[in-house]
Amino acid sequence: MTDSLATVRPSGSRGAPQGPTSGTLSPPARGPVLAAGAAFLVVELLASPRYGLHRDELYFLACAHHLAWGYVDQPPLVPAVAWLVNGLIGPFAWAFRLLPALAGAASVVLTGLMAREMGGGRCAQTIAAVAAATSAQLLAAFHLLSTTAFDCFFWALITWLVLRLIRTADTRWFVPLGAVVGVALLNKWNVAFLVVALVIGFATGSDRRLLWSKQAWIGAAIALVIVSPDIVWNAQHGWAQLSMLRSLHAENSTTGASIGFLPAQLIVVGPALCVLWITGLVHLWRSLRWRPLAVGYLVLAAWFTLSGAKSYYLAGIYFPLFAGGGVAAERRLRSKGKPGRVRGWITLMVVGGVVALPLTLPLLPESTLPTGSWESQINKDLSATVGWPSYVRQVSGIVNTLPPGERSRLVLLTGDYGAAGAIDLYGPRYHLPAARSGHNTFWWWGPAGMPNESATVAVNISRSALLTVFRRVRLVGSVQTPNNAWTEERGDPIYLCTQQYASWSDVWPALRHYG
Repeated sequence: MTDSLATVRPSGSRGAPQGPTSGTLSPPARGPVLAAGAAFLVVELLASPRYGLHRDELYFLACAHHLAWGYVDQPPLVPAVAWLVNGLIGPFAWAFRLLPALAGAASVVLTGLMAREMGGGRCAQTIAAVAAATSAQLLAAFHLLSTTAFDCFFWALITWLVLRLIRTADTRWFVPLGAVVGVALLNKWNVAFLVVALVIGFATGSDRRLLWSKQAWIGAAIALVIVSPDIVWNAQHGWAQLSMLRSLHAENSTTGASIGFLPAQLIVVGPALCVLWITGLVHLWRSLRWRPLAVGYLVLAAWFTLSGAKSYYLAGIYFPLFAGGGVAAERRLRSKGKPGRVRGWITLMVVGGVVALPLTLPLLPESTLPTGSWESQINKDLSATVGWPSYVRQVSGIVNTLPPGERSRLVLLTGDYGAAGAIDLYGPRYHLPAARSGHNTFWWWGPAGMPNESATVAVNISRSALLTVFRRVRLVGSVQTPNNAWTEERGDPIYLCTQQYASWSDVWPALRHYG
């Protein structure tokens, strides 16, 4: 976008708020903001090749071999990225994590630019960017190839565009805003909650008239057109993503997620940043111009709390809160005649980020994740990247004990998409067949080509469930992890199953499970 879009709100316009116009913005703090983004990128890149692929990354790679406009648990963007990276570079952890790291660095820069949009000077922009760069939650979110990483980036980009829209009152910003929302919806439907929350924020503020502009409707139409292929896919597949959302809601409701959602925000963002984002929320609320962002945060926090959402669902809305906190801190320090204390803020945030690094990124040796370690319990994504090649090797060892006749008609059945994705990636080196699973999108790929009356090696499926399909179910092993590291897969039972009651096509509907 060029500054030609950033026209100045007429000084006599109704409801004109106080603050910077397009002609009075402070110069961008290029040096410190870009340095914060570069530091974030370097840390992420250094951590990217460590451990191995995450179970979700293995799943995205499996989805990449079945490209579609939608999947049970996600729109098509991330599998398409996995397909592109795998085709250009290969299935390497560092390659899969390159684009998320770049998206994170861009989000750090956007946070500094948000502070500038709010009237912040060099100190405010620096504080905001450093806050984003040192947030434990964001360091973890942008480490993996995931819908969460790109979701956070799109939330940052959307809120920056909204700030531009509010500051300039130029409704032409709705057009690029609609395009970004459309692409964001192809990554994760959660962005719809952000849009609704911001619309509510606008409706309660002095800029509500902007919502009824022609450009706003054009932007909405653009977003709808971009996301329409995913909507069509869902309509053709029984609204699978809605079924998935209902399953997740039911699962979270039984775990008491609602009770701990708000307290968790104080932890996942990082203790050193709590004062800043709370200060930012208060600053946005007190400002008539920026209040829609504060209302948006409160609406999202209330909705995610009541719906039992996961704690990281709010991650993307902290960017404008960091920016608002930076502006408030700058003004407070200047009013007290102590602008030099900004170094203390930055030092505190950097120290907090460094302390959190071992909990957010795989910087320590795998051997430091022993049985039930508190590190692995705090960030289960770390343990989800450990041991997958060993997992497949153990399955292969059991397969090799079977007679040649049974191996030629072998079925590998798993209870979760991570194990299935691992077998699909690492299994060919052991001449294993493609894995089958009833978990999420794997179920939709169906039982085609599965031989009936076969020997089936089943992993991470209960014996009682298998006995509804087979007459004979025998425990032949359990999954062990390198260094006895704690993972969700450690101890998974491995069964050898024979003598099916019915064909795979008959029993397949009963194997479906979402979660």
